[in-house]
Amino acid sequence: MLRTLGGLRLEGASFSKKKPLLLAAYLALEGPKSRRHLQELFWPRAEDQKNSLSVALSQLKRAGVAIVGNEVLEARVACDALLLKEALAQGRLDEARALYRGRFLEGADEDLSEELEEWVWSTREALAEALYGAHLREAEKRFALGLEEEGEALWRAALALPGVAEVAEEAPRRELLPPEARRAFYGVAFLGPVRAGEVLEVSAEALELLWKRGLLTSTGEPTFGPTLTLEARRVALELARRLPLPEAAPYYRLSLPLWQEEDAARGKRALLDLARKEVEENPKEALELLLELAPDPEVLLLRARVLERLGRYAEALSLLEEVPESPGKSALKGVLAFRMGERQEARKEAEKALRGDSYAQGEGWNLLGLLLLSEGRFQEAAEAFSRAAVRFLLAGERVRHLGALGNRAVALAELGQGEEAFREVLEAAADHPLLQARLLLNLGVVKERQGLIEEAEGLYREALALAERVGNLEAMGRAWNNLGALYHRQGRKEEAQRAYEKALELAQRAGEHLLLGTALANWAELRGDRALLEEAIRVLEEAGHQALAQRYRARLQSL
Repeated sequence: MLRTLGGLRLEGASFSKKKPLLLAAYLALEGPKSRRHLQELFWPRAEDQKNSLSVALSQLKRAGVAIVGNEVLEARVACDALLLKEALAQGRLDEARALYRGRFLEGADEDLSEELEEWVWSTREALAEALYGAHLREAEKRFALGLEEEGEALWRAALALPGVAEVAEEAPRRELLPPEARRAFYGVAFLGPVRAGEVLEVSAEALELLWKRGLLTSTGEPTFGPTLTLEARRVALELARRLPLPEAAPYYRLSLPLWQEEDAARGKRALLDLARKEVEENPKEALELLLELAPDPEVLLLRARVLERLGRYAEALSLLEEVPESPGKSALKGVLAFRMGERQEARKEAEKALRGDSYAQGEGWNLLGLLLLSEGRFQEAAEAFSRAAVRFLLAGERVRHLGALGNRAVALAELGQGEEAFREVLEAAADHPLLQARLLLNLGVVKERQGLIEEAEGLYREALALAERVGNLEAMGRAWNNLGALYHRQGRKEEAQRAYEKALELAQRAGEHLLLGTALANWAELRGDRALLEEAIRVLEEAGHQALAQRYRARLQSL
């Protein structure tokens, strides 16, 4: 990187000769120039201008600066002044201020030809003016929306930069836009120009005013992301009230502190529906959303369901104590009992769940399928999962529907019939990459049990790629944990350790207790560390994974 702001130096090199570096800076900023022009500009009084240029070019080449061309020369070097211009053009003001470490070529402007000195000073002034102008425009946008503190802070940040106050000839305009224009801006920021015009009935005059003040582009897009002020929340609430329920949820969430009595029932319904959509694929996001709602029985039940998905079984069970008895509660309580190794309790709660609505029945049949699967009754398990899939479909729970079909495929695979079933559900889950990843992980386990190690590893890798695509930490962690276990069993110790370490990191970031405890226990076994395994078992027990903890406790003897 050629540093020209606050001095002149070539970053990462010991070369410091001023004239060659100044030549590189000139070419970087001004573009290709002829040899004759450069000779006359940099060495106007030299006896052999051509040789002086050749020497400078050779020195730059040895320093690692690429100057290409024959009669016309061009510099190919990263330069902070160019990056500054680019950052300003794209509105990245924080980056621009970080790049601007001082005046252009400060301390490197002595003993220059008159023409070259003029170039240095004019470039220095132009860069300072560009910095100030960009900050001035952005400050004025904030003032137009009533964001006084933000506007003032931006303006002052520019004035504090070296040399900028010297070129600041005008102060920002602090003219506040009319209320209708501000309402239009927030509407466009939330919904886009077309939809905002439809829902809020934004006038063309308001949009034109926003464009003239630099708040909208020529295509009607906001030129910056606004702060969520009280005024913005009011617009969000207006949108929430006007939009259909499925579209209203994000705006009800933004405006939650402003809800009136008339908003409570509809707003809660919208947010609960949004949380339910997130439970399977983004449980952490669903939990954050539910924590914003008043903890009534419906909210608490869904929160417990989310905690179960995150592997926090003990917390989920504790929360269920505050929920009145219902088939929905029994469905979740049964799942938790199964995960914690209490099989009789799980079966009892599953049967209660079958008396509830379609969703509770789906969970009940799915749980019975898991119990049958663990008992080796694979055909009966497959039938139970089929029933669960139908009930989830009736409840509108498509992801759970496909998950039940995936469980059915696992049961059929144990009967030697699972390949076609897995293929069908994977095709059906094409629009759900995270679900596909989980199905592939299950199929990989089946293949591993069949001794098809290479095929299993390929499936785990494919699942990992899908999980990375959607950014799901839990599925990524499961894939690495499965890979680690596969390598572990093959005696590939170093690969297994790296995989377990990645699984641990992802589990910590995801807040996924089951994965964290499992990966930690596997890692301890690999290392032969008894104390570490004991601690991993405690982690599992504390989270409520009693059955899994007991399985690892049985392995302590081998250490």
